[in-house]
Amino acid sequence: MSVLELNKQVCHGFTRLGKAVVIAVIILALPFMTSAELVDRIVAVVNDDIILWSELEEAMSVISANLEQQGYTRGQQVRILREQRPRILEQLVEDKLTDQQVARHNIQIGEADEEATIQRIMAANRMTKKDLLRALKLNGTTYEEYREEIRTRLLRSRLLSREVQSKIVITDSDIKAYYDANRSLYAGYTKYELRHIMLRKAAGAGEMEKTRVYQQIHDLHKRLQGGEAFEQLARMYSQAGSASRGGHLGVYSSDSLTESVRNALQGLGEKDFTDVLDTEQGYQIFYIEKIIGSAGKSLEEATPEIQEKLYAEVVDEKFRSWLQELRQQSHIEILP
Repeated sequence: MSVLELNKQVCHGFTRLGKAVVIAVIILALPFMTSAELVDRIVAVVNDDIILWSELEEAMSVISANLEQQGYTRGQQVRILREQRPRILEQLVEDKLTDQQVARHNIQIGEADEEATIQRIMAANRMTKKDLLRALKLNGTTYEEYREEIRTRLLRSRLLSREVQSKIVITDSDIKAYYDANRSLYAGYTKYELRHIMLRKAAGAGEMEKTRVYQQIHDLHKRLQGGEAFEQLARMYSQAGSASRGGHLGVYSSDSLTESVRNALQGLGEKDFTDVLDTEQGYQIFYIEKIIGSAGKSLEEATPEIQEKLYAEVVDEKFRSWLQELRQQSHIEILP
């Protein structure tokens, strides 16, 4: 057996050995290890379990990836991770304590529960499965990792239901107060499937050049009023990247559009087009291919969603209190 294998067996066999024996074996093995072999060590003891350096590194690598995606330099990442390391380790300790209690009470979660929860989350956020996958990819997370996170939340919730459910009461007045304070979330929405024609203005163009470009798009606007097909004119004259698609832009929620475009679309119906708009990109005409709308939710319709949200918030608060008590009753040691 190699020294490395011995070290791993020692780490994972901790529950069958006293801490002093484990540390003694590791210390005795150190003189015989090369730098390549010394790849793992114990960083924390949580009752009869341990947290390894590799677990801490894995947790920090996720944060590092997010920082890199946000544009932080390597030096900035190192500094932030150094500052966050104690907090990350504390989170791993809390996760271990929770896992121990879940195992102690033999709490189980089925795949159907996981999938139903994900479906409710998507519905509450008006997301499709494709939207969710795109958002996860942007955050550097796979769907399998997201499901595991949901599973962990459900296990925590079920554990807390067992420990503190009798103390949680969500009243009708709580629900109404939340609804009144967040009416914009339940007021409905409007989405537009849009096409556009754009003629660019050269950077630094003078008034004569701007007038010439404006006259060109104004002529196109007259041709649209005369009944010519928007898609065909977009293919022939638009200078945007969407020209080859007949000016097709895609679907946009009303609140994601600039104020000038949103105001121009206000009151128009499907197959209508706007006046000529002077935008940062150039002179544009927008065409509404389709309008997708929602009438919103009444208090009665929103009650189950709000109740679930408020319950989750109270569960989290009670969880922190319960976890603090659990920490006080547990043996926790952070190793240098």
